[in-house]
Amino acid sequence: MPPLGPRRVVVLCDNETSGPACACEWGLSLAIALGPAPGAPGRDAAEAHGDEAGGSLWLWDTGKTGLFLQNAAALGVDVSSARGLALSHGHYDHTGGMGALLAAGLTGAIHAHPSCAQDRWAREKGRPLHIGPPAQLPPFIPAGPVTKLAPGLTMLTDIPRAPGRFQAVQGFSRDPEGREPDHVPDDAFLVLETAQGPVAVLGCCHSGLANSLACAAQRLGIRSFFAVLGGLHLFQAGAEALRETADALAHYEVRQLVAGHCTGRDRTEALRNLLPQCSVHHLAAGQIWLY
Repeated sequence: MPPLGPRRVVVLCDNETSGPACACEWGLSLAIALGPAPGAPGRDAAEAHGDEAGGSLWLWDTGKTGLFLQNAAALGVDVSSARGLALSHGHYDHTGGMGALLAAGLTGAIHAHPSCAQDRWAREKGRPLHIGPPAQLPPFIPAGPVTKLAPGLTMLTDIPRAPGRFQAVQGFSRDPEGREPDHVPDDAFLVLETAQGPVAVLGCCHSGLANSLACAAQRLGIRSFFAVLGGLHLFQAGAEALRETADALAHYEVRQLVAGHCTGRDRTEALRNLLPQCSVHHLAAGQIWLY
């Protein structure tokens, strides 16, 4: 494998913020900068100016509103220059900023599972709550089980779910009456290759972390991950799901966990206690993770 350039994951939106420069909301959006490989033209300029000369910029989800664009501006991220956008699934808190992003000048390709545009609902206090994407998602490229977005950046969808393993799909439906269950088949995640090892970049991980990492092992031959970053959807999960998640992180020798959005701060702290060998952090808007 040729040497990998620097990778930078910028948290544009999360439920929490790392400081006054960025606001927060219930949603997730990341910018992933793929720097040039060592010796590639423009490497010195990229390091000197902090841009992606010789590399590329990708976006992962758009949060609930256009808030992530304000944070991007504060962090010096030019979203209009992104090569493309990948959507983790079709819930409102990951797709709601789509219109604002297009208005900001995004011209790159949009990748999503074919089911991403379908409508979906949940129940809140006994009443139907719409949690689907905007009424008119722009045209997107249907992502297959394995979609290579860029060298070193791969999107995985159609994640197999082993019987008995945790998956966060309870209470979701395709209709407001709740007659047609929604198992969130469009749930997807990214595998980012770095010099330190693979990094799993999650959306909400509705398939469950054990199923997701097993999928990467099966399809990409990955046996260990340097880091897992994103939402684990454990905020309403019980002790058994928490233990299964911890076991998966240990099995794949994950050395860094950056958990946020739908994980739950208390669940992240519980994982810290269960994984003394792993460096555990809370995700927050404004953070920049270097790999």
